[in-house]
Amino acid sequence: METVSWTAKTGVEAEQMIDAVEKMVPDLQKVPGFRYQSLCLKELMPESDATDSKSQWLQLYYWDTVEAAHKSNAIMAPTDSLNHLISLIEPDSIAIDIFTPLQQSSPLTID
Repeated sequence: METVSWTAKTGVEAEQMIDAVEKMVPDLQKVPGFRYQSLCLKELMPESDATDSKSQWLQLYYWDTVEAAHKSNAIMAPTDSLNHLISLIEPDSIAIDIFTPLQQSSPLTID
């Protein structure tokens, strides 16, 4: 499992972020070992002197293997879809981690 978290640039709406991720899915489906992904949002409170709230995003990627997760970044880097998503993100806020699953309750299904 790969986690990617970031903060959206000021003024970026949730619909823009969702649309950007949805446009990435066809490219992801071409990456060997990709199973599925999900996108999560945590609203952050605005700072006392700020008028805009920031939003913290978390994307979960499910891969067949840890190796597939590691290789995916190089495969996706040149795609227009990933570069569009990155244009909506505060560059210094991106954090990527890869975890090895050790337990799960059941396969995740999203309708």
